Amino acid sequence: MKKSIFMILLSVMIVSMAFSTVTLEYWFWDPNFRDKEQEMIDKFEKLHPNIKVKLTALDPGSYWTKLAAMAAAKSMPDVMAMHPNSVEDLADQGALMDLTTFVNRDFSKDKYFWSVMESSFNLDGKYYGVPFAWVGSVVYYNKDLFDKYGVPYPRPDWTWNEFLEAAKKLTIDEDGDGKIDIWGYAFFSRYAVFDGWILQNDGDYLDRENMRWDPDDNAKETIRFLYDLVHVHHVSPHPKDYDLDKKKIKILFSQGKAAMISEGSWNIKFMREDIPANFNWDINYFPRGPHWKENVMHAWADGLAISANSKHPQEAWEFIKFLINERKAAEYYPGKVPFYKGEAYSYEWNEYASAGKLPVHKPIILDYGENAKHFYTKYWKFWRGYASAQGSGLSAFIDDLLNEQITLDEFYEKADKEINRMLRKAYK
Repeated sequence: MKKSIFMILLSVMIVSMAFSTVTLEYWFWDPNFRDKEQEMIDKFEKLHPNIKVKLTALDPGSYWTKLAAMAAAKSMPDVMAMHPNSVEDLADQGALMDLTTFVNRDFSKDKYFWSVMESSFNLDGKYYGVPFAWVGSVVYYNKDLFDKYGVPYPRPDWTWNEFLEAAKKLTIDEDGDGKIDIWGYAFFSRYAVFDGWILQNDGDYLDRENMRWDPDDNAKETIRFLYDLVHVHHVSPHPKDYDLDKKKIKILFSQGKAAMISEGSWNIKFMREDIPANFNWDINYFPRGPHWKENVMHAWADGLAISANSKHPQEAWEFIKFLINERKAAEYYPGKVPFYKGEAYSYEWNEYASAGKLPVHKPIILDYGENAKHFYTKYWKFWRGYASAQGSGLSAFIDDLLNEQITLDEFYEKADKEINRMLRKAYK
């Protein structure tokens, strides 16, 4: 009798354990997409009734600060949005789970943009995150201005020389007062601008073996070319003349005061919102430098990672796989590319074909996804001058150079001293 009761209780325990509910904490970095994330969570929970997901959507400005504090306290959420500019710092702290076994088991490389995966989340042969989408840097151009001044639209294989010729023809003093009203190309120090030029000239400014700032000859040639756009060819303004930043560069373009700019592909959304309906525009690759070998995109992933201390890694991984493979193309932020090629190459993602939305050549972004690179390292935000470090680091040195506040020699001297000081600290 006692044995029968024991067996019944044991069976009840086993059944209850099998159907016990697991709750995952999921952090995301954009409150504007809270509803879309919650829709995905609701779909996931219907398929997995024993898993509940609690969403926390934070403003990007506070997301990383709070995540760093959670990492220090070893209380990270089970699943979190992850960026390659932070993954190495967090993995180095032991805050992120090594996902290599999961990735190798469940992902077929030919079905995803694997170059983005490798460049964004592979650290010493181990994967600490998985992309759900990716973005890259492109050239935006005003087709109306090209038409008005008889300049051919840029071809996908255009060169620096062809770009420069177009920029010269599109630098216009419309009223003859001696002041430029339309610039051929406007740019500033932003990583989404500067780094794309270097990669399309087969350049690198990091010695990755020793982890130090050490621009090669191709990178130096690129920096000189960009310097000359402002100071020799006069087709680009001093950034200080328009107080250029990531918002004002788009305003300059939307007002028709710059025929070309460079920015991230995610700005397709803002271009659609900011540019009048009768303003015709498109995108293209960065032009090829003299040492170009193949198209390389300054591209990086928006990814997902699992806390090293998660008590539910298997459930967390199931949730990540669902978010990557089941989200439809129409649900993605315009200009962001699904990591899963099945959605990226869908009719719906090509919005010009499916909905008549600019840019016409949005699909060119997909070609770049096969060869993605970036310059993220530990302490990147600090030595690059990003977010809370804005106005310092490499960004400040580039803007000072473009604004004629320092010479090229002084630029290299400052960059070598300050960037390598931070990199030595990061990799000591």
